[in-house]
Amino acid sequence: MRFLEWIACLAFLPALFLPFMPQPTRARWRLSTALLPAVVSLIQILLEGWRIQLLPLYGLASLVLLNQLLASSERRLRIISGISFVGLVLSIIGASWLLPVPSLPTPTGLYAVGIVDRVVVDSSRQRRLMVSVWYPAAYAGEPASLTKYPDQIAAGLGDMTGIPAFVFQHLRYITLAASEGVPMLSTAGPLPVLVFSPGMVGLRAQNSSTFQELASWGYLVVAIDHTDAAAVTVFPDGEVRFSNFAHFGIDPAQEVTTEQINQHVLPVWIADQRFVLDTLERWNANDSLLAGQLDLSHIGIFGHSFGGATALETCEVDARCKVVINLDGGLYGKSVERAATKPLLLITSQESSNLVTAVTNWNHLISNAQNQAVWLELPNSSHLSFTFAQLLSPLLAPDGFEPRQGLALVDSYVRMFLDGHLRSAGHEQFTNLAQRNEMHWLAK
Repeated sequence: MRFLEWIACLAFLPALFLPFMPQPTRARWRLSTALLPAVVSLIQILLEGWRIQLLPLYGLASLVLLNQLLASSERRLRIISGISFVGLVLSIIGASWLLPVPSLPTPTGLYAVGIVDRVVVDSSRQRRLMVSVWYPAAYAGEPASLTKYPDQIAAGLGDMTGIPAFVFQHLRYITLAASEGVPMLSTAGPLPVLVFSPGMVGLRAQNSSTFQELASWGYLVVAIDHTDAAAVTVFPDGEVRFSNFAHFGIDPAQEVTTEQINQHVLPVWIADQRFVLDTLERWNANDSLLAGQLDLSHIGIFGHSFGGATALETCEVDARCKVVINLDGGLYGKSVERAATKPLLLITSQESSNLVTAVTNWNHLISNAQNQAVWLELPNSSHLSFTFAQLLSPLLAPDGFEPRQGLALVDSYVRMFLDGHLRSAGHEQFTNLAQRNEMHWLAK
């Protein structure tokens, strides 16, 4: 819970203790104790913003004040105290536990972090994408919001999950350890470059903790929303595109098959990633923020779920990719059969160990790799444990999995693997992690 939300809950305490005070004290303070929760709640709404999870608290504050204004009998006082106690408990449980406003893990690197959103247009395919660029910044400014379009994002997530959109209303209050549009730290470059894709109907913001961690250590990260396959893509001109596989030539009324994904979706995603690589070359040649700052001889591609599967495919057909990371992505396309030639880090969830086909394909991928290939399993985790989703509610995290620690663990392993291949850190730093027993090392 945020600071003023706690204060709004605590504002009910005087009403709880009032019945135990002497009669003259009760008479003198009765109106004030009833007024206090309403005033503090109003201040909280004005300064921090309301959210749906606190509606019971706001309603309770109004009810307590209304009861006091309408009657002031001892019986009414006891009723108010009882309501205050029950409401206080329920509000704290509901707001702080079930649907909190989460904070992402704090970056551990040396640099402040900047972020900027951009539209990139591939005129040859008549396709445009939204991307977020994360980079080491010259200084830290005001923390940026997780999204500029919380209502549209909530609608997209609601459409994807079937959960009412208002449940995601508190996404508007999540902030990043990054500042929008601040200058790049010139002494940090030239920067190794990373391109990220989320899972099918995922969002580019879903792995923000990983992006800001990597940027704080001197990487430039470009995260992609794959238009029409993201839960929602919002463009600055106001266009909103929800997930719609009809744009890929797939009947949305039918269940999507692996063959359809391989034929219609995967080629588009590969082309999206390669177009972003082309765009990075143009930015490095002539861009007010990025010109001359990118080391395009050291590029990695990574992704979660289908984004990780796409990264594997792109890195086999594009020589600009030097290293690939797949976060719990089942295999599609030719990766099911061919050997991986680029250094590969595969991190899977414990939940996915029950997927027979996926495990068979991963075993084949790792055992036939022609370069370093490491397979780790994140203990007690599920598919969404690699994203910030499980920070939104403890009901979403598997038993025994702590989301903040899990994200920080994945971020550190990803960074150290990249350091060994895109920088001169060597591989010892990463291989020594095996001694810490934080991950299940399935192959190394």
